[in-house]
Amino acid sequence: MRFIRKSLYTLLTLILVLAIVVYFIAQTSYAARWISQWVTDNTPYQLSLDHLDYSITSPYQLVLNDVEFSQQKQSPLLKAKKVTLELTSSFWQTPMYFSALELEDGTLNLSSKNTIALAPGSDRFQLKNMTLNVDGPELTLQGEKVNGGIIPWTLTNNFLPEKDNRFEFSADKLVVNGIDTHKILVQGEVKDHQILFNNVGADLANGQLTGNGKRTADGKWQIESLRLSEVKYQSQLELDQLLAQLNQRISNTDISLNRLDLINTNIQGPEWAFSDFTLSMKDLEFIKGRWQATSGSMLMNASDMIYNDNHLVNPVLSLDLENNSVKIKQFSSRWQDGLVRATGNWQRDTQTLTLDEVAFTALLYTLPKEWLTQLKQVQPEWLRELHVVKLAANRNILIDITPDFPFQFTSIDSNGSNLYLVKNRQVGLWGGTLNFNASDATLNKIDLRHPSFNLNATPETITISEISAFTKEGLIEANATLSQQPERALSLTLNGRSVPVDILQSWGWQAIPLQGNGTIALQLHGDLIDKQSGKPELKGSLKMTSDTGQQLTQYPAGQKDIPEQPQAITPAPTIDPPVAPIPEQDTPEASPFG
Repeated sequence: MRFIRKSLYTLLTLILVLAIVVYFIAQTSYAARWISQWVTDNTPYQLSLDHLDYSITSPYQLVLNDVEFSQQKQSPLLKAKKVTLELTSSFWQTPMYFSALELEDGTLNLSSKNTIALAPGSDRFQLKNMTLNVDGPELTLQGEKVNGGIIPWTLTNNFLPEKDNRFEFSADKLVVNGIDTHKILVQGEVKDHQILFNNVGADLANGQLTGNGKRTADGKWQIESLRLSEVKYQSQLELDQLLAQLNQRISNTDISLNRLDLINTNIQGPEWAFSDFTLSMKDLEFIKGRWQATSGSMLMNASDMIYNDNHLVNPVLSLDLENNSVKIKQFSSRWQDGLVRATGNWQRDTQTLTLDEVAFTALLYTLPKEWLTQLKQVQPEWLRELHVVKLAANRNILIDITPDFPFQFTSIDSNGSNLYLVKNRQVGLWGGTLNFNASDATLNKIDLRHPSFNLNATPETITISEISAFTKEGLIEANATLSQQPERALSLTLNGRSVPVDILQSWGWQAIPLQGNGTIALQLHGDLIDKQSGKPELKGSLKMTSDTGQQLTQYPAGQKDIPEQPQAITPAPTIDPPVAPIPEQDTPEASPFG
Protein backbone atom coordinates (compact mmCIF):
# COMPACT_ATOMS: atom_id res chain seq x y z
CA MET A 1 0.00 0.00 0.00
CA ARG A 2 2.80 2.32 0.87
CA PHE A 3 4.34 1.68 -2.56
CA ILE A 4 1.04 2.31 -4.35
CA ARG A 5 0.50 5.49 -2.41
CA LYS A 6 4.03 6.64 -3.19
CA SER A 7 3.61 5.79 -6.87
CA LEU A 8 0.32 7.70 -7.02
CA TYR A 9 1.89 10.75 -5.45
CA THR A 10 4.75 10.51 -7.92
CA LEU A 11 2.34 10.27 -10.87
CA LEU A 12 0.31 13.24 -9.68
CA THR A 13 3.50 15.20 -9.21
CA LEU A 14 4.63 14.36 -12.74
CA ILE A 15 1.22 15.31 -14.14
CA LEU A 16 1.32 18.58 -12.23
CA VAL A 17 4.86 19.29 -13.39
CA LEU A 18 3.90 18.39 -16.96
CA ALA A 19 0.84 20.63 -16.75
CA ILE A 20 2.98 23.45 -15.42
CA VAL A 21 5.52 22.90 -18.19
CA VAL A 22 2.77 22.79 -20.83
CA TYR A 23 1.19 25.86 -19.24
CA PHE A 24 4.38 27.87 -19.54
CA ILE A 25 5.44 26.42 -22.90
CA ALA A 26 2.02 27.19 -24.37
CA GLN A 27 2.54 30.87 -23.56
CA THR A 28 5.86 31.07 -25.33
CA SER A 29 6.42 32.41 -28.81
CA TYR A 30 7.56 28.93 -29.86
CA ALA A 31 4.15 27.44 -29.11
CA ALA A 32 2.45 30.35 -30.86
CA ARG A 33 4.56 29.77 -33.96
CA TRP A 34 3.78 26.05 -33.87
CA ILE A 35 0.02 26.71 -33.66
CA SER A 36 0.24 29.30 -36.45
CA GLN A 37 2.16 26.89 -38.68
CA TRP A 38 -0.27 24.05 -38.00
CA VAL A 39 -3.31 26.20 -38.95
CA THR A 40 -1.55 27.44 -42.09
CA ASP A 41 -0.53 23.94 -43.19
CA ASN A 42 -3.79 22.12 -42.42
CA THR A 43 -6.56 24.66 -43.17
CA PRO A 44 -7.41 27.10 -46.00
CA TYR A 45 -6.53 29.91 -43.62
CA GLN A 46 -3.35 31.61 -42.55
CA LEU A 47 -2.71 32.46 -38.91
CA SER A 48 0.06 34.42 -37.25
CA LEU A 49 0.45 34.74 -33.46
CA ASP A 50 3.13 36.28 -31.30
CA HIS A 51 2.19 34.50 -28.07
CA LEU A 52 -0.74 33.28 -25.99
CA ASP A 53 -1.78 34.23 -22.46
CA TYR A 54 -3.64 31.88 -20.17
CA SER A 55 -4.52 32.17 -16.50
CA ILE A 56 -5.51 29.36 -14.15
CA THR A 57 -7.83 31.78 -12.40
CA SER A 58 -9.76 32.13 -15.69
CA PRO A 59 -9.66 28.60 -17.06
CA TYR A 60 -12.08 29.28 -19.92
CA GLN A 61 -10.30 32.39 -21.16
CA LEU A 62 -7.57 32.41 -23.80
CA VAL A 63 -5.80 35.57 -24.95
CA LEU A 64 -4.07 35.73 -28.35
CA ASN A 65 -1.54 38.51 -28.85
CA ASP A 66 -0.52 40.20 -32.13
CA VAL A 67 -2.95 38.20 -34.22
CA GLU A 68 -3.17 38.22 -38.01
CA PHE A 69 -5.74 35.99 -39.68
CA SER A 70 -6.60 35.66 -43.37
CA GLN A 71 -7.49 33.28 -46.12
CA GLN A 72 -4.58 31.76 -47.96
CA LYS A 73 -2.90 34.32 -50.24
CA GLN A 74 -5.53 36.96 -49.40
CA SER A 75 -5.38 40.27 -47.57
CA PRO A 76 -5.84 39.95 -43.79
CA LEU A 77 -9.35 39.56 -42.43
CA LEU A 78 -8.22 40.42 -38.93
CA LYS A 79 -5.23 42.15 -37.43
CA ALA A 80 -5.40 42.82 -33.71
CA LYS A 81 -3.07 43.46 -30.83
CA LYS A 82 -5.26 41.35 -28.63
CA VAL A 83 -7.99 38.74 -29.18
CA THR A 84 -9.72 37.38 -26.10
CA LEU A 85 -11.63 34.10 -26.37
CA GLU A 86 -13.89 32.87 -23.59
CA LEU A 87 -14.68 29.23 -24.26
CA THR A 88 -18.02 27.61 -23.51
CA SER A 89 -18.51 24.37 -21.62
CA SER A 90 -19.56 22.77 -24.91
CA PHE A 91 -16.50 23.99 -26.77
CA TRP A 92 -15.66 20.55 -28.12
CA GLN A 93 -19.09 20.25 -29.77
CA THR A 94 -19.16 23.83 -31.15
CA PRO A 95 -15.52 24.93 -31.44
CA MET A 96 -16.41 28.15 -33.36
CA TYR A 97 -18.88 29.41 -30.80
CA PHE A 98 -17.57 31.27 -27.77
CA SER A 99 -18.95 32.63 -24.59
CA ALA A 100 -17.25 35.92 -25.45
CA LEU A 101 -15.13 37.17 -28.34
CA GLU A 102 -13.27 40.42 -27.91
CA LEU A 103 -11.11 42.19 -30.52
CA GLU A 104 -8.86 45.02 -29.41
CA ASP A 105 -6.56 47.55 -31.14
CA GLY A 106 -6.62 46.39 -34.72
CA THR A 107 -8.49 46.13 -38.00
CA LEU A 108 -11.38 43.87 -39.02
CA ASN A 109 -12.10 43.53 -42.75
CA LEU A 110 -15.31 41.85 -43.92
CA SER A 111 -16.20 41.55 -47.59
CA SER A 112 -18.89 39.62 -49.43
CA LYS A 113 -16.32 39.04 -52.20
CA ASN A 114 -14.31 36.82 -49.86
CA THR A 115 -16.61 34.06 -48.64
CA ILE A 116 -15.66 32.52 -45.30
CA ALA A 117 -16.57 28.92 -44.59
CA LEU A 118 -16.25 29.58 -40.89
CA ALA A 119 -19.28 30.95 -39.09
CA PRO A 120 -17.97 32.16 -35.73
CA GLY A 121 -20.37 33.32 -33.08
CA SER A 122 -20.45 34.27 -29.42
CA ASP A 123 -22.78 35.15 -26.61
CA ARG A 124 -21.00 38.49 -26.48
CA PHE A 125 -19.00 40.06 -29.32
CA GLN A 126 -17.05 43.17 -28.46
CA LEU A 127 -14.78 45.62 -30.28
CA LYS A 128 -12.33 47.90 -28.51
CA ASN A 129 -10.59 50.67 -30.40
CA MET A 130 -10.91 48.82 -33.70
CA THR A 131 -10.88 49.89 -37.34
CA LEU A 132 -13.82 48.26 -39.13
CA ASN A 133 -14.23 47.82 -42.89
CA VAL A 134 -17.38 46.16 -44.25
CA ASP A 135 -18.12 45.68 -47.96
CA GLY A 136 -21.47 43.96 -48.42
CA PRO A 137 -24.24 43.87 -51.04
CA GLU A 138 -26.40 46.28 -49.04
CA LEU A 139 -23.90 47.89 -46.72
CA THR A 140 -20.48 49.46 -47.10
CA LEU A 141 -18.90 50.79 -43.94
CA GLN A 142 -15.57 52.15 -42.79
CA GLY A 143 -15.15 52.91 -39.09
CA GLU A 144 -12.28 54.27 -37.00
CA LYS A 145 -11.84 53.75 -33.24
CA VAL A 146 -14.94 51.61 -33.07
CA ASN A 147 -16.08 50.48 -29.62
CA GLY A 148 -19.14 48.45 -28.73
CA GLY A 149 -20.69 45.05 -28.85
CA ILE A 150 -23.47 42.69 -29.86
CA ILE A 151 -25.24 40.23 -27.54
CA PRO A 152 -25.37 37.54 -28.97
CA TRP A 153 -23.60 37.52 -32.37
CA THR A 154 -23.09 35.24 -35.38
CA LEU A 155 -21.25 36.16 -38.57
CA THR A 156 -23.56 36.04 -41.63
CA ASN A 157 -22.90 36.33 -45.36
CA ASN A 158 -24.47 39.80 -45.64
CA PHE A 159 -23.06 40.90 -42.26
CA LEU A 160 -26.56 41.77 -41.01
CA PRO A 161 -27.81 40.07 -37.83
CA GLU A 162 -30.37 37.31 -38.26
CA LYS A 163 -31.10 36.37 -34.64
CA ASP A 164 -32.58 38.50 -31.89
CA ASN A 165 -29.89 40.50 -30.13
CA ARG A 166 -28.97 43.84 -28.63
CA PHE A 167 -26.20 46.09 -29.91
CA GLU A 168 -24.43 49.33 -29.08
CA PHE A 169 -21.57 50.94 -30.97
CA SER A 170 -19.66 54.19 -30.94
CA ALA A 171 -16.95 55.43 -33.31
CA ASP A 172 -14.80 58.49 -33.82
CA LYS A 173 -15.48 58.29 -37.55
CA LEU A 174 -17.92 56.19 -39.56
CA VAL A 175 -18.57 56.23 -43.32
CA VAL A 176 -21.81 54.41 -44.16
CA ASN A 177 -22.59 53.92 -47.87
CA GLY A 178 -20.47 56.97 -48.68
CA ILE A 179 -21.94 59.20 -45.94
CA ASP A 180 -19.23 60.57 -43.67
CA THR A 181 -20.10 60.92 -39.95
CA HIS A 182 -18.12 61.58 -36.77
CA LYS A 183 -18.57 60.79 -33.08
CA ILE A 184 -21.39 58.41 -33.81
CA LEU A 185 -23.45 56.44 -31.29
CA VAL A 186 -25.86 53.68 -32.31
CA GLN A 187 -28.07 51.73 -29.89
CA GLY A 188 -30.66 49.18 -30.85
CA GLU A 189 -31.78 45.59 -31.06
CA VAL A 190 -32.79 42.88 -33.49
CA LYS A 191 -36.23 41.44 -32.92
CA ASP A 192 -38.19 39.09 -35.18
CA HIS A 193 -35.75 39.74 -38.04
CA GLN A 194 -36.27 43.50 -37.66
CA ILE A 195 -33.37 45.81 -36.85
CA LEU A 196 -34.54 48.50 -34.45
CA PHE A 197 -32.41 51.64 -34.14
CA ASN A 198 -33.62 53.04 -30.83
CA ASN A 199 -31.10 55.86 -30.71
CA VAL A 200 -28.79 57.21 -33.40
CA GLY A 201 -26.62 60.27 -32.92
CA ALA A 202 -23.68 61.64 -34.88
CA ASP A 203 -21.85 64.72 -36.06
CA LEU A 204 -22.56 65.11 -39.77
CA ALA A 205 -21.08 67.82 -42.03
CA ASN A 206 -20.26 70.07 -39.05
CA GLY A 207 -23.80 69.62 -37.74
CA GLN A 208 -25.72 67.15 -35.62
CA LEU A 209 -27.81 64.13 -36.60
CA THR A 210 -30.29 62.36 -34.34
CA GLY A 211 -32.92 59.82 -35.18
CA ASN A 212 -34.61 56.50 -34.64
CA GLY A 213 -36.31 53.94 -36.83
CA LYS A 214 -36.13 50.34 -37.99
CA ARG A 215 -35.35 48.06 -40.90
CA THR A 216 -38.13 45.55 -41.45
CA ALA A 217 -37.65 41.87 -42.22
CA ASP A 218 -38.29 42.47 -45.93
CA GLY A 219 -35.56 45.14 -46.15
CA LYS A 220 -37.73 48.27 -45.93
CA TRP A 221 -36.80 51.25 -43.79
CA GLN A 222 -39.25 52.93 -41.43
CA ILE A 223 -37.84 56.19 -40.09
CA GLU A 224 -39.78 57.49 -37.13
CA SER A 225 -37.69 60.61 -36.72
CA LEU A 226 -34.61 62.04 -38.42
CA ARG A 227 -33.27 65.45 -37.49
CA LEU A 228 -30.31 67.29 -39.03
CA SER A 229 -29.36 70.65 -37.56
CA GLU A 230 -26.68 73.25 -38.27
CA VAL A 231 -25.30 71.19 -41.16
CA LYS A 232 -22.73 72.94 -43.36
CA TYR A 233 -22.04 71.02 -46.55
CA GLN A 234 -20.20 71.94 -49.73
CA SER A 235 -20.63 69.75 -52.81
CA GLN A 236 -18.64 69.58 -56.03
CA LEU A 237 -21.79 68.51 -57.89
CA GLU A 238 -24.31 70.68 -59.66
CA LEU A 239 -27.72 70.72 -58.00
CA ASP A 240 -29.30 68.46 -60.64
CA GLN A 241 -26.49 65.96 -60.22
CA LEU A 242 -26.76 66.01 -56.43
CA LEU A 243 -30.52 65.41 -56.53
CA ALA A 244 -30.03 62.59 -59.05
CA GLN A 245 -27.44 61.01 -56.76
CA LEU A 246 -29.80 61.29 -53.79
CA ASN A 247 -32.65 59.79 -55.80
CA GLN A 248 -30.40 56.90 -56.83
CA ARG A 249 -29.57 56.19 -53.19
CA ILE A 250 -33.18 56.06 -52.05
CA SER A 251 -34.35 54.17 -55.13
CA ASN A 252 -32.46 51.06 -54.01
CA THR A 253 -34.83 50.47 -51.13
CA ASP A 254 -38.28 51.40 -49.83
CA ILE A 255 -38.44 54.10 -47.18
CA SER A 256 -41.32 55.13 -44.94
CA LEU A 257 -40.71 58.55 -43.42
CA ASN A 258 -42.71 59.66 -40.43
CA ARG A 259 -40.81 62.92 -39.87
CA LEU A 260 -37.69 64.55 -41.31
CA ASP A 261 -36.34 67.90 -40.16
CA LEU A 262 -33.45 69.91 -41.59
CA ILE A 263 -32.80 72.94 -39.39
CA ASN A 264 -30.58 75.93 -40.21
CA THR A 265 -28.73 74.03 -42.90
CA ASN A 266 -26.18 75.69 -45.18
CA ILE A 267 -25.34 73.76 -48.34
CA GLN A 268 -23.78 74.94 -51.57
CA GLY A 269 -22.28 73.79 -54.85
CA PRO A 270 -21.32 75.15 -58.27
CA GLU A 271 -23.67 78.07 -59.02
CA TRP A 272 -26.16 77.12 -56.29
CA ALA A 273 -26.47 77.68 -52.55
CA PHE A 274 -29.07 77.38 -49.77
CA SER A 275 -28.52 79.52 -46.67
CA ASP A 276 -30.30 78.96 -43.34
CA PHE A 277 -32.32 76.28 -45.09
CA THR A 278 -35.05 74.59 -43.06
CA LEU A 279 -37.13 71.67 -44.30
CA SER A 280 -39.81 69.62 -42.56
CA MET A 281 -41.37 66.53 -44.18
CA LYS A 282 -44.06 64.33 -42.65
CA ASP A 283 -45.82 61.08 -43.52
CA LEU A 284 -44.14 60.22 -46.82
CA GLU A 285 -43.10 56.98 -48.45
CA PHE A 286 -40.50 56.43 -51.15
CA ILE A 287 -41.12 53.24 -53.10
CA LYS A 288 -38.21 52.58 -55.46
CA GLY A 289 -37.47 56.30 -55.46
CA ARG A 290 -41.08 57.30 -56.21
CA TRP A 291 -42.88 59.18 -53.45
CA GLN A 292 -46.29 58.15 -52.15
CA ALA A 293 -48.50 59.76 -49.54
CA THR A 294 -52.06 59.76 -48.27
CA SER A 295 -51.72 62.85 -46.07
CA GLY A 296 -48.12 64.00 -46.35
CA SER A 297 -46.79 67.51 -45.99
CA MET A 298 -43.65 69.54 -46.61
CA LEU A 299 -42.66 72.97 -45.34
CA MET A 300 -39.53 74.74 -46.55
CA ASN A 301 -37.97 78.15 -45.93
CA ALA A 302 -34.55 79.78 -46.19
CA SER A 303 -32.89 83.15 -45.91
CA ASP A 304 -31.34 82.84 -49.40
CA MET A 305 -31.56 80.37 -52.26
CA ILE A 306 -29.34 80.80 -55.32
CA TYR A 307 -29.62 78.74 -58.49
CA ASN A 308 -27.66 79.93 -61.52
CA ASP A 309 -28.78 83.55 -62.07
CA ASN A 310 -31.84 83.29 -59.82
CA HIS A 311 -31.67 84.58 -56.26
CA LEU A 312 -34.62 84.04 -53.91
CA VAL A 313 -34.68 85.95 -50.63
CA ASN A 314 -36.72 84.58 -47.72
CA PRO A 315 -38.55 81.95 -49.81
CA VAL A 316 -41.38 80.00 -48.16
CA LEU A 317 -42.97 76.89 -49.66
CA SER A 318 -45.77 74.87 -48.05
CA LEU A 319 -47.04 71.68 -49.73
CA ASP A 320 -49.64 69.01 -49.03
CA LEU A 321 -49.07 65.65 -50.72
CA GLU A 322 -51.93 63.26 -51.30
CA ASN A 323 -52.03 60.30 -53.68
CA ASN A 324 -50.79 61.72 -57.02
CA SER A 325 -51.42 65.36 -56.17
CA VAL A 326 -49.20 68.07 -54.70
CA LYS A 327 -51.11 71.05 -53.38
CA ILE A 328 -49.14 74.30 -53.26
CA LYS A 329 -50.66 75.92 -50.20
CA GLN A 330 -48.21 78.80 -50.22
CA PHE A 331 -45.22 80.00 -52.16
CA SER A 332 -43.75 83.43 -51.58
CA SER A 333 -40.34 84.97 -52.01
CA ARG A 334 -38.49 88.19 -52.54
CA TRP A 335 -37.09 88.04 -56.07
CA GLN A 336 -35.50 90.62 -58.38
CA ASP A 337 -36.13 93.39 -55.82
CA GLY A 338 -39.83 92.50 -55.75
CA LEU A 339 -42.26 89.91 -54.42
CA VAL A 340 -43.60 86.70 -55.96
CA ARG A 341 -46.61 84.78 -54.62
CA ALA A 342 -48.36 81.66 -55.91
CA THR A 343 -50.80 78.90 -54.98
CA GLY A 344 -51.90 75.88 -56.97
CA ASN A 345 -51.41 72.16 -57.46
CA TRP A 346 -49.46 69.63 -59.51
CA GLN A 347 -50.86 66.34 -60.81
CA ARG A 348 -48.33 63.56 -61.23
CA ASP A 349 -50.43 61.36 -63.51
CA THR A 350 -50.79 64.14 -66.12
CA GLN A 351 -47.58 66.06 -65.26
CA THR A 352 -49.72 69.21 -65.10
CA LEU A 353 -48.99 72.26 -62.97
CA THR A 354 -51.99 74.49 -62.30
CA LEU A 355 -51.37 77.79 -60.54
CA ASP A 356 -54.60 79.16 -59.13
CA GLU A 357 -53.04 82.53 -58.46
CA VAL A 358 -49.70 84.09 -59.39
CA ALA A 359 -48.68 87.62 -58.43
CA PHE A 360 -45.58 89.63 -59.34
CA THR A 361 -45.11 92.93 -57.52
CA ALA A 362 -42.42 95.58 -57.97
CA LEU A 363 -39.98 93.36 -59.86
CA LEU A 364 -36.94 94.77 -61.63
CA TYR A 365 -36.22 91.92 -64.02
CA THR A 366 -33.63 91.73 -66.78
CA LEU A 367 -34.25 88.93 -69.25
CA PRO A 368 -31.45 86.37 -69.69
CA LYS A 369 -29.21 86.80 -72.69
CA GLU A 370 -30.62 83.72 -74.46
CA TRP A 371 -34.20 84.02 -73.24
CA LEU A 372 -35.76 83.40 -76.66
CA THR A 373 -33.71 80.24 -77.11
CA GLN A 374 -34.64 79.08 -73.61
CA LEU A 375 -38.34 79.52 -74.34
CA LYS A 376 -38.00 77.24 -77.37
CA GLN A 377 -36.41 74.46 -75.34
CA VAL A 378 -38.44 71.42 -74.32
CA GLN A 379 -39.54 71.65 -70.71
CA PRO A 380 -38.67 68.90 -68.18
CA GLU A 381 -40.71 65.71 -68.10
CA TRP A 382 -42.58 66.73 -64.93
CA LEU A 383 -43.92 69.91 -66.64
CA ARG A 384 -46.00 68.64 -69.53
CA GLU A 385 -48.63 71.36 -69.08
CA LEU A 386 -48.82 74.68 -67.22
CA HIS A 387 -52.04 76.56 -66.51
CA VAL A 388 -52.36 79.90 -64.70
CA VAL A 389 -55.92 80.59 -63.57
CA LYS A 390 -55.24 84.14 -62.38
CA LEU A 391 -52.21 86.33 -63.06
CA ALA A 392 -51.59 89.74 -61.51
CA ALA A 393 -48.57 91.97 -62.09
CA ASN A 394 -48.14 95.39 -60.50
CA ARG A 395 -45.46 98.07 -60.81
CA ASN A 396 -42.91 95.83 -62.52
CA ILE A 397 -39.99 96.75 -64.77
CA LEU A 398 -38.96 94.43 -67.61
CA ILE A 399 -35.63 94.91 -69.40
CA ASP A 400 -33.88 93.24 -72.31
CA ILE A 401 -30.32 94.35 -73.04
CA THR A 402 -29.87 92.34 -76.24
CA PRO A 403 -27.84 94.64 -78.54
CA ASP A 404 -29.92 93.81 -81.64
CA PHE A 405 -33.18 94.99 -80.10
CA PRO A 406 -33.01 96.25 -76.50
CA PHE A 407 -36.25 97.22 -74.80
CA GLN A 408 -37.66 98.24 -71.44
CA PHE A 409 -41.17 98.47 -69.99
CA THR A 410 -41.66 100.51 -66.84
CA SER A 411 -44.39 100.21 -64.21
CA ILE A 412 -46.11 97.23 -65.83
CA ASP A 413 -49.63 96.43 -64.67
CA SER A 414 -51.11 93.28 -66.11
CA ASN A 415 -53.96 90.88 -65.44
CA GLY A 416 -54.47 87.48 -66.98
CA SER A 417 -56.93 84.63 -66.63
CA ASN A 418 -56.97 80.98 -67.67
CA LEU A 419 -53.57 81.22 -69.31
CA TYR A 420 -52.32 78.01 -70.93
CA LEU A 421 -48.54 78.50 -71.05
CA VAL A 422 -47.04 75.02 -71.60
CA LYS A 423 -48.50 72.38 -73.89
CA ASN A 424 -46.78 69.05 -74.52
CA ARG A 425 -43.67 70.51 -72.83
CA GLN A 426 -43.56 73.45 -75.27
CA VAL A 427 -43.81 77.05 -74.03
CA GLY A 428 -46.41 79.23 -75.74
CA LEU A 429 -49.72 81.05 -75.36
CA TRP A 430 -52.15 78.23 -76.00
CA GLY A 431 -55.16 79.82 -74.32
CA GLY A 432 -56.43 82.57 -72.03
CA THR A 433 -56.74 86.34 -71.90
CA LEU A 434 -54.27 89.01 -70.86
CA ASN A 435 -54.48 92.77 -70.39
CA PHE A 436 -51.21 94.68 -70.44
CA ASN A 437 -50.25 98.29 -69.88
CA ALA A 438 -47.21 100.21 -68.73
CA SER A 439 -46.41 103.81 -67.94
CA ASP A 440 -43.40 104.01 -70.29
CA ALA A 441 -41.48 101.88 -72.73
CA THR A 442 -38.39 102.06 -74.88
CA LEU A 443 -38.20 99.81 -77.95
CA ASN A 444 -34.77 99.92 -79.57
CA LYS A 445 -34.18 103.53 -78.47
CA ILE A 446 -37.72 104.67 -79.42
CA ASP A 447 -39.52 106.10 -76.40
CA LEU A 448 -43.23 105.37 -75.94
CA ARG A 449 -45.76 106.37 -73.31
CA HIS A 450 -48.63 104.32 -71.94
CA PRO A 451 -48.24 101.24 -74.14
CA SER A 452 -51.13 98.80 -73.77
CA PHE A 453 -52.83 95.86 -75.47
CA ASN A 454 -55.36 93.09 -74.94
CA LEU A 455 -54.50 89.50 -75.78
CA ASN A 456 -56.82 86.58 -76.35
CA ALA A 457 -55.40 83.15 -77.14
CA THR A 458 -57.11 79.98 -78.32
CA PRO A 459 -55.55 76.70 -79.50
CA GLU A 460 -55.88 78.03 -83.07
CA THR A 461 -55.12 81.77 -82.92
CA ILE A 462 -53.57 84.50 -80.80
CA THR A 463 -55.40 87.81 -81.18
CA ILE A 464 -53.75 91.01 -79.95
CA SER A 465 -56.19 93.90 -80.07
CA GLU A 466 -56.31 97.53 -79.02
CA ILE A 467 -52.56 97.92 -79.22
CA SER A 468 -51.74 101.55 -78.56
CA ALA A 469 -48.85 103.73 -77.46
CA PHE A 470 -48.07 107.43 -77.47
CA THR A 471 -44.95 108.86 -79.04
CA LYS A 472 -43.64 112.30 -78.17
CA GLU A 473 -46.30 114.02 -80.28
CA GLY A 474 -48.45 111.28 -81.76
CA LEU A 475 -50.25 107.96 -81.35
CA ILE A 476 -49.68 104.44 -82.65
CA GLU A 477 -52.54 101.93 -82.86
CA ALA A 478 -52.46 98.36 -84.09
CA ASN A 479 -54.20 94.99 -84.20
CA ALA A 480 -52.69 91.60 -84.96
CA THR A 481 -53.58 87.93 -85.22
CA LEU A 482 -51.10 85.04 -85.16
CA SER A 483 -51.92 81.45 -86.05
CA GLN A 484 -50.91 78.65 -83.67
CA GLN A 485 -50.10 76.40 -86.63
CA PRO A 486 -46.43 75.67 -87.41
CA GLU A 487 -46.39 78.26 -90.23
CA ARG A 488 -47.35 81.02 -87.77
CA ALA A 489 -49.58 82.94 -90.20
CA LEU A 490 -49.55 86.64 -89.26
CA SER A 491 -51.96 89.46 -89.99
CA LEU A 492 -50.95 92.92 -88.76
CA THR A 493 -52.47 96.36 -89.16
CA LEU A 494 -50.68 99.38 -87.72
CA ASN A 495 -51.50 103.08 -88.00
CA GLY A 496 -49.69 106.09 -86.67
CA ARG A 497 -50.59 109.77 -86.53
CA SER A 498 -48.13 112.58 -85.85
CA VAL A 499 -45.39 110.02 -85.37
CA PRO A 500 -41.89 109.93 -86.89
CA VAL A 501 -42.47 108.56 -90.37
CA ASP A 502 -39.29 106.47 -90.12
CA ILE A 503 -40.20 104.98 -86.72
CA LEU A 504 -40.57 101.45 -88.09
CA GLN A 505 -37.01 101.57 -89.40
CA SER A 506 -35.85 101.22 -85.78
CA TRP A 507 -38.09 98.16 -85.35
CA GLY A 508 -36.75 96.09 -88.22
CA TRP A 509 -38.20 97.71 -91.34
CA GLN A 510 -35.96 98.63 -94.26
CA ALA A 511 -34.39 102.09 -94.60
CA ILE A 512 -36.93 104.89 -94.96
CA PRO A 513 -35.70 108.04 -96.77
CA LEU A 514 -38.16 110.32 -94.98
CA GLN A 515 -37.84 112.37 -91.85
CA GLY A 516 -40.09 114.32 -89.58
CA ASN A 517 -43.54 113.49 -88.27
CA GLY A 518 -46.46 112.30 -90.29
CA THR A 519 -48.91 109.45 -90.73
CA ILE A 520 -48.06 105.82 -91.39
CA ALA A 521 -50.20 102.86 -92.36
CA LEU A 522 -48.74 99.33 -92.28
CA GLN A 523 -50.47 96.18 -93.42
CA LEU A 524 -48.73 92.79 -93.30
CA HIS A 525 -49.92 89.25 -93.82
CA GLY A 526 -48.18 85.97 -94.49
CA ASP A 527 -46.26 83.20 -92.78
CA LEU A 528 -43.48 83.79 -90.29
CA ILE A 529 -42.14 80.30 -91.05
CA ASP A 530 -42.52 79.25 -94.66
CA LYS A 531 -43.01 75.52 -95.22
CA GLN A 532 -40.29 75.32 -97.85
CA SER A 533 -37.70 77.92 -96.95
CA GLY A 534 -38.33 78.13 -93.22
CA LYS A 535 -38.01 81.92 -93.52
CA PRO A 536 -40.66 84.64 -93.19
CA GLU A 537 -42.82 85.09 -96.29
CA LEU A 538 -44.73 88.33 -95.69
CA LYS A 539 -46.70 90.55 -98.02
CA GLY A 540 -48.15 93.99 -97.53
CA SER A 541 -47.24 97.63 -97.69
CA LEU A 542 -46.19 100.59 -95.63
CA LYS A 543 -47.60 103.95 -96.65
CA MET A 544 -46.15 107.13 -95.23
CA THR A 545 -47.07 110.79 -95.57
CA SER A 546 -44.96 113.42 -93.91
CA ASP A 547 -46.27 116.67 -92.48
CA THR A 548 -44.74 118.43 -95.48
CA GLY A 549 -46.85 116.35 -97.84
CA GLN A 550 -44.16 113.93 -98.98
CA GLN A 551 -45.54 110.45 -99.66
CA LEU A 552 -43.83 107.06 -99.87
CA THR A 553 -44.99 103.47 -100.22
CA GLN A 554 -42.68 100.56 -99.40
CA TYR A 555 -43.07 96.80 -99.42
CA PRO A 556 -41.58 94.07 -97.21
CA ALA A 557 -38.07 93.02 -98.18
CA GLY A 558 -38.28 89.88 -100.28
CA GLN A 559 -41.86 90.40 -101.43
CA LYS A 560 -42.11 88.97 -104.94
CA ASP A 561 -45.24 90.61 -106.35
CA ILE A 562 -44.19 94.23 -105.99
CA PRO A 563 -45.86 96.51 -108.57
CA GLU A 564 -43.71 97.14 -111.62
CA GLN A 565 -43.50 100.86 -110.93
CA PRO A 566 -43.19 101.30 -107.20
CA GLN A 567 -44.37 104.63 -106.07
CA ALA A 568 -41.57 107.04 -105.44
CA ILE A 569 -41.44 110.09 -103.29
CA THR A 570 -43.98 112.64 -104.56
CA PRO A 571 -42.60 116.12 -104.03
CA ALA A 572 -44.98 118.72 -102.74
CA PRO A 573 -46.01 121.40 -105.34
CA THR A 574 -43.86 124.52 -105.24
CA ILE A 575 -45.21 128.06 -105.65
CA ASP A 576 -42.86 130.69 -107.09
CA PRO A 577 -42.81 133.94 -105.16
CA PRO A 578 -44.49 136.89 -106.97
CA VAL A 579 -42.15 139.02 -109.15
CA ALA A 580 -42.45 142.81 -108.95
CA PRO A 581 -43.22 144.47 -112.37
CA ILE A 582 -40.37 146.32 -114.05
CA PRO A 583 -41.22 150.04 -114.39
CA GLU A 584 -41.27 151.46 -117.98
CA GLN A 585 -38.32 153.76 -118.74
CA ASP A 586 -38.99 157.07 -120.64
CA THR A 587 -37.14 157.56 -123.94
CA PRO A 588 -34.55 160.30 -123.41
CA GLU A 589 -35.07 163.48 -125.37
CA ALA A 590 -32.55 164.40 -128.11
CA SER A 591 -29.82 166.78 -127.01
CA PRO A 592 -30.20 170.22 -128.51
CA PHE A 593 -26.48 170.28 -128.90
CA GLY A 594 -26.68 167.39 -131.28
